[in-house]
Amino acid sequence: MSRLARLSVNLSGNGRFGAKIDFRRFLINTMGDDVDAGKLVRVARTLYSRFSRSAQQKEMRHLTRLIERVLANQKQDEKWRMIFRRQLNALIRREFIGKSDLAGARGLAARRFRLRSQNEEDGLILALLEAAGVATRQFVEIGCGRSGGNSAVLAREFGWNGLMIDSSRKAVEQLRMELKGNPSVAVIRAVMTPECVNDVLSDHGVTGEIDFLSIDIDSTDYWLLDAVTVCSPRVLVMEYNALFGPDRAVTVPLASIPKGAPKGYSGASLCALEKLARRKGYRLVVCEEAGVNAFFLRNDLAEDIPGLSPQQAYRPLIDKYDVFDSRPKKIDIYSLIENEKLELVEV
Repeated sequence: MSRLARLSVNLSGNGRFGAKIDFRRFLINTMGDDVDAGKLVRVARTLYSRFSRSAQQKEMRHLTRLIERVLANQKQDEKWRMIFRRQLNALIRREFIGKSDLAGARGLAARRFRLRSQNEEDGLILALLEAAGVATRQFVEIGCGRSGGNSAVLAREFGWNGLMIDSSRKAVEQLRMELKGNPSVAVIRAVMTPECVNDVLSDHGVTGEIDFLSIDIDSTDYWLLDAVTVCSPRVLVMEYNALFGPDRAVTVPLASIPKGAPKGYSGASLCALEKLARRKGYRLVVCEEAGVNAFFLRNDLAEDIPGLSPQQAYRPLIDKYDVFDSRPKKIDIYSLIENEKLELVEV
């Protein structure tokens, strides 16, 4: 058998490259029947190397996908392990702290737990509603997302009536499906602005005293709260931007967040929200441990629960929140904002 024929046998057929390639025909067509043996070997080696690299790259891509899948599963597993540990810790707190007379007026944080909320807001909300008393069993959640936000526990577990608002069509559609069992909850799609907020609330029967209001829209939260006048919640929850720290009273301007703005350029500082809430007749009483939400009571209610300064109540934003391992996020948001020449409003 000629050298060319042997190469054809070795390199043709359904080999390791998964495709039938007739190299003999290819070489004759491109180089003629009278082929220099050395040149033929070099061509064969080049072809082998090319197809070999292709196979290796394909295998590497497959391995990369497998590794990414393993890491994603590991991250999800860590998330649920963390949630389980926090839930277990909440049960221990309730058994050994919640039933104890040792906790004072500032012991609200011991009541925290998570059932429907993002972190452990559920326990704090119920504790504050118990202390403030319930008048209407009505809530408003502005920025409800797919879960129902901080009001989810009131809508799902207690059957309260209320209004859920979000700008996302998918979030609204999903939440409507999940809350079908409570027809007294209206879930609407709307972009909430200071100009329209009172009209939207009034159109859905939210006027006068209500028990609970939560605002979390990741942008102009400060300006939205400032504009609300048609209702008076007994308990108020506001998302604050912990990256702004406990001392400066700042907020993003009343405008759309620019595209490409650094993550963290949103909302208002705890100090800014506390000043606004104080002006509207509320006092800051606690922040949950993950550094996301601040809780306020109307000043005429639960007078035994003292108000706190922003510096006392502030909790940093936690990158990894665990029972035994809490790591604050280290982001110099002010430098990022300055570098991008973005605006902050001192209030």
